[in-house]
Amino acid sequence: MNMKTLTITTCQTYPNPSDNLTTLAETLWAMGIECHIQPWQNVQKSEAILPLAAWDYAAEPEQFRHWIQRLAQQGCRFINSVELILWNMHKGYLCDLQNQGIQVIPTVYLAAESTQIQQAIDQKGWQDVVFKPAIGQSGKAVVKYSQGEPLPDLSPYAQGLIIQPYITEVATNGETSLIFFQGKFSHAVRRQPKPGDFRANSAYGVTISPITPSTQLIQLARQTLEVLPDMPVYARVDGTVLDDDFLLNELELIEPALYLHTNAQATQRFADVLKMWNNPSPLA
Repeated sequence: MNMKTLTITTCQTYPNPSDNLTTLAETLWAMGIECHIQPWQNVQKSEAILPLAAWDYAAEPEQFRHWIQRLAQQGCRFINSVELILWNMHKGYLCDLQNQGIQVIPTVYLAAESTQIQQAIDQKGWQDVVFKPAIGQSGKAVVKYSQGEPLPDLSPYAQGLIIQPYITEVATNGETSLIFFQGKFSHAVRRQPKPGDFRANSAYGVTISPITPSTQLIQLARQTLEVLPDMPVYARVDGTVLDDDFLLNELELIEPALYLHTNAQATQRFADVLKMWNNPSPLA
């Protein structure tokens, strides 16, 4: 059974769809799929939901979680399973992947308590580290911290804190993002932070450039998808290339920018996957 209707969600904070989403919706309409775009907070029912621009869920994660669970219980189907979405909301997933043998930028997850934070950094022997909120988006409250400095304001980390060593190559080499549809590589970009910054996020002046990754790099990125309980319909695998290694920085399974405009076939490729997608068990 092919999908007939689809809702692509934006959010109340950023309700207007990007050109990429508008083009995707137009492509789906032309293929016979009734496609609507509206903020996730307003979606009460839909055959299928693609939460691709829910760019404010980190500000109200419990509301977002309850919304997903409520709609799934009502029979709405999410593109990417509910299990994957809820797991991917909390960056503790990086520790899960690390424990499964994926080469992740070394990651520690803690409650936001200053004594634990200092102990963890001392134990790892890290001099410069990066703090990230356990539930966060778009580089918000991602800060660099060096031993001996006063700890930053910990209030943005009320839901937990991710600590990683600061890796200079993140700033110099940028971040490589590989996009997969149904486990098959589609296209890739390099996200280059602006000079003097290390955050590869649009809010901080990142430069996006299409790239052609090596077969080896694609295989290394896909290994992350292969350890998941089910193959995501769409995924963006972000990492830092160090010589012949690929260190995972983020695995984006909810609302990543997919940079469809950077590849001439990407929008149609994704639309074809969506048209043929079928998930008969939304509560899996």
